[in-house]
Amino acid sequence: MSKKRDVELFLVDIYIAIFKIKNYVSPFVNAQELLHDSLHWDATIRQLEIIGEAIKNLLLNKEFCQVSPKYFRQIVDFRNIVAHGYFGINEDEVWDVIHTKLDQLQNDLKQIIIAIYNLDEAFETTLYYDLKNQDTELKNYLKNLQKEFHDAR
Repeated sequence: MSKKRDVELFLVDIYIAIFKIKNYVSPFVNAQELLHDSLHWDATIRQLEIIGEAIKNLLLNKEFCQVSPKYFRQIVDFRNIVAHGYFGINEDEVWDVIHTKLDQLQNDLKQIIIAIYNLDEAFETTLYYDLKNQDTELKNYLKNLQKEFHDAR
């Protein structure tokens, strides 16, 4: 994972995962409701795993690692808990992460991206190859995000 291109794709992956998590949990008012809907629960856990795995790979990049907040390591640790905790995952902790930590992660990543990375190619790859036959709402979100990052540079 030494290519800058890989870093850019991991960053886009995180934004996609956050978007999906927010959509998955939007119908629920608390952690217990989410937990008892196995489809949404499992989908949410999977996206949290993707975020943790992407952060783990990003932290292998020296440039990214130097500018990342220290709590990014905790994201990797949390990924390990949800990936290997199976039925012992604490739903309240998951709910708290979703509702109090994801926005901070998005904002911190945005600052790093604006300072260092150009995600145009990663967005194009994701939109036109990875998501070509998928969710229109997600594609529109990514196009808007691409414009936002492009305009911020």
